[in-house]
Amino acid sequence: MSFEYIEIDEPTFLATNKERAEEDYLLVRAKTTRDVPIEKWDPPAYCFTTRFSRYEEGLLNMEVKPDDIWVASYPKSGTTWSQEMVWLICNELDFDRAKSESLRTRFPFLDVSLIHDLPNDESSFERVRNMPSPRFIKTHLPVSMLPSQYWKVRPKTVYISRNVKSVAVSYYHHSKNYFYRGTKEEFIRSFMKDLEFYSPIHSHVIGYHSLENCSNILYLSYEEMKRNLRGTIVKVCEFFGRSYSDEQIDQLCEHLSFDSMRVNKACNYEDKDDQDGGAPSGEKAPDDRFIRRGQLDGWRDELSPELIEELDKWTRRVVQDEEHLQLFL
Repeated sequence: MSFEYIEIDEPTFLATNKERAEEDYLLVRAKTTRDVPIEKWDPPAYCFTTRFSRYEEGLLNMEVKPDDIWVASYPKSGTTWSQEMVWLICNELDFDRAKSESLRTRFPFLDVSLIHDLPNDESSFERVRNMPSPRFIKTHLPVSMLPSQYWKVRPKTVYISRNVKSVAVSYYHHSKNYFYRGTKEEFIRSFMKDLEFYSPIHSHVIGYHSLENCSNILYLSYEEMKRNLRGTIVKVCEFFGRSYSDEQIDQLCEHLSFDSMRVNKACNYEDKDDQDGGAPSGEKAPDDRFIRRGQLDGWRDELSPELIEELDKWTRRVVQDEEHLQLFL
């Protein structure tokens, strides 16, 4: 696998990227995807930063182990929620450790070095490489950019997706707490031009769902978890070959409830020693927390009718397959 680096030439981006703190953005495309079990496929370029080339070797040469456990997603799709669920199910429901040790330590973000600088120039790939097994690994990498060893080893992986409008709003609030300096409408229009990290979202989600014949991947949706958390937990337990009593599952449901998760500092990265990529530490206002509102249709309160219509038209224009369309609306 090797990568092609493409400068962004979109006029609005060029005119505003400095004031929005996006001047180091660029597009990256995997040139070779022969290891990926998808036929007749031409994956697009994805949005990263100039840091990508610095860590390309770390990505290309990453060792993947049979007992690795991965959670993959496009950003702000329910990743943290899924990580906490998966970690607890695979660690005998060790709630004490889950509350005392940051999720970022227990379940690190493999590819964060591609988009943000870590303290002391640490490599997120080295951080994961040095973890004891079994390793719990979070990634936002699209299918075309997963390490080549992933396809030889095929570790157990949970992929979660979410309604595009919910992602857009959540991603804006997340980004403004890290670096973004534009307005919500500017961010969402940039999102629709596939110029936010890990975009395009549609290709990201469809890429993973094109692997449905791969038995190592379990598919979840944020909406499914909200509507039937208990059923989702049972499904994930079956996927990992774990069995718990009804009382234990009740306890896990309570731990994973939104009211619990939003005040769980181990999952909200609020300690000063628990920051990646320059996010401000300390207690945050409700709309500034890593886990923010957790509503199914909260986008209705934050987006204008015109912007909602634009987002829906954009999705219908890009996604022609009716089965795939249901993943986004």
